[in-house]
Amino acid sequence: MNAPDYLSYTMEEFLADDKFISWVMQPDAELDNFWNEFLKQNPSKQNDIATAKTFIQNYHKQDTFFNEDKQDEVWRRIENSVNNTADKKSNVISLAPWLRWAAAVIMVCSCGLAFWYYSQKEIIRTAFGEIKTIELPDHSVVVLNGNSSLAYERSWGNNTREVWLDGEAFFKVKHLNKDSLHIKRNEKFIVHAKSVSVEVLGTTFNVQNRHNKINVALVTGKIKVSSGTVNSGIIMKPGDYVEYAANRINQKTQLEHPEKIVSWSKRQFSFNDAKLGDIITMLEDTYGYHITLADPKLREMKIEGGINVTGVKALLETVSTSLRVNIYQNNSNIIIN
Repeated sequence: MNAPDYLSYTMEEFLADDKFISWVMQPDAELDNFWNEFLKQNPSKQNDIATAKTFIQNYHKQDTFFNEDKQDEVWRRIENSVNNTADKKSNVISLAPWLRWAAAVIMVCSCGLAFWYYSQKEIIRTAFGEIKTIELPDHSVVVLNGNSSLAYERSWGNNTREVWLDGEAFFKVKHLNKDSLHIKRNEKFIVHAKSVSVEVLGTTFNVQNRHNKINVALVTGKIKVSSGTVNSGIIMKPGDYVEYAANRINQKTQLEHPEKIVSWSKRQFSFNDAKLGDIITMLEDTYGYHITLADPKLREMKIEGGINVTGVKALLETVSTSLRVNIYQNNSNIIIN
C-alpha cells in the first residue's frame, strides 16, 4: 500500500485521515516525529493542518472518531462546519492590493478635504445697494450693508465666536453667558475689523470698516474695543461712539440718538449736520455711485440740522434743495454743480 501523499492533501482530507486523527487525539513520540518533520519540510501545509486540528479537538468533546457508526455523522457535521465557515469567509470582501491602496488614498484625501473645509472661512458678501440679514450658527443676527463682507470659520463655536468684517454691519449678538464672573471661551463674541477687535457677550452695535477707518457705535449693552496699540481696550456703554484711525482710537463721543446709526438697515438715510462729502462717500461706498463735483470745495458744504429720508432719490432732492446745487443723474453716474 502506497503512503499517502500528504503534500497534496486538503484540509478536508486531513480530517478523514486516521493517522492524522490519531496524532491529534492520541499523540505519541512516533506520530509527533512524523508530523513535526512533515511540517518542517512542508511549511505551506501549516494552515490546513492547524485548522483541521482545531475542528477535531472541538468535536472530540462530543464524539469518538474511531466509532465507525458515528464517523459518517461526525464527518457531515465537520463538513457542514467547514462549509459554513467558507460561506462566512465568502461574505467578507477581499480587496485586491491596488484597491486597498486606492481605498487608503481616498480615505486620506477625504480626511484632508474635511480638514481643509472646516479650516476655511464662510464668507458672505453683498453687492452695492444690497442689504442682507444673516443668522449665525449661534442664532446671533448680522445685518450686512451694501458692498460689505462678513467671514466666520466653518468650525464655528469650537473656540470663540469670531467674525471678520469689511464694510458695515449691525450686530445683534445672542447672549450665552449665565455667570459674568466665569466667562467661557466660546461665550465671547469678537468682531475683527482690520487691527481693531470688538469683544462682547451679548448686545447690539454697529461697526463700519471703510477707508482705513473703523467706527463703532453701541446701541445696547456693553462692549470692549481694542487694537494692537490699545491693549487694555476701551469699555463702551450705550450711545458711545469711537473711531479708530491712524493706529489709534480717538476719544469716545456720545450719540444723542444711537438707534439712528443703524437707520441704513431699513433703507433710511439719517444725517445730522452732515457735510456733502459725508453723503457722497456713503453713496459711493454703499451704493456704488460715481459722483463728480464741478468744484471739489462743494464737499465741505454742510447741511445744518438733521436729514431723515428714505431712498436715494429723496436724499438727492434734499441735498439739492438744502444746498441749492444742481444734481444730474444718469444711472449710477451723478454730477453735482
